[in-house]
Amino acid sequence: MSASDRVGSMRAGLLAAALCALAGCGSEAGAGPATAATGNPQGDAAKTAAARSGDDPASAAAPGGTTIGTELLSHPDDLQMVMLGYRLRGLVPPVAQWAEGQHVVLRANEFERAAVLESERNRLQSVYDGTAGIGRLRLNVSSQFSEYDGNRGGYYLTAFSPGSVFTFSAQPVSTTQEQVRVQVDNEEELNFWPLDAAAAQHALREAGGTRSVTLDSSFRITGVSQRSDGTTITVRLQRYAIVADRYRDPLVLGERVFDEEGSRR
Repeated sequence: MSASDRVGSMRAGLLAAALCALAGCGSEAGAGPATAATGNPQGDAAKTAAARSGDDPASAAAPGGTTIGTELLSHPDDLQMVMLGYRLRGLVPPVAQWAEGQHVVLRANEFERAAVLESERNRLQSVYDGTAGIGRLRLNVSSQFSEYDGNRGGYYLTAFSPGSVFTFSAQPVSTTQEQVRVQVDNEEELNFWPLDAAAAQHALREAGGTRSVTLDSSFRITGVSQRSDGTTITVRLQRYAIVADRYRDPLVLGERVFDEEGSRR
């Protein structure tokens, strides 16, 4: 079998493995649109207030005695992440107040206002209810890969540099801005994609010459803390698939997998 054939076979295997690992592990809750989150290195984050017991994610606890669950929240939008921040802190969001401030309620006439208000309360409550039991996240992270490093044998990815933070911001009412940061707390290098020269050349060719990729990423929530500028949810990166979008045709180029301690398997 030629080097090209071996690479093609490897890619097909990676595609199957990535889809199984990233899309089929557990149930999903509150899935939103698959939009890309952008890494924003912010240096060292404040230490998490969560307590851990061993390596079992179900045993982790957030402030207020809230247990961090095991359910998956896949591609959440900003409001879902804000609601998750409340959930993990053991707090109930002011749903009734937020509902009253919605534009659709404020614009409703006196005959329709009560029904519209009730509908908005139910909508917001449903978003919050959908965060129950969440302990894992799946996010699309935008990235680029570097020119090939022949000395190390691989590409560098711009995402998941040390101190990476992903920020979600929602405005439930015009006078209220809510912000949640997701802080990746793995200690080791996450952004190097090891490949031999032949595989690297093949991946670049398969990407259609572009170096823009999406990292379809899975995280385990480890804790939560409250700061003056918002909520910080700490997570451990478990795995990601490196996906090229060629003419709206996603193609898995490779995968990196980490165990519960963050070591590469």
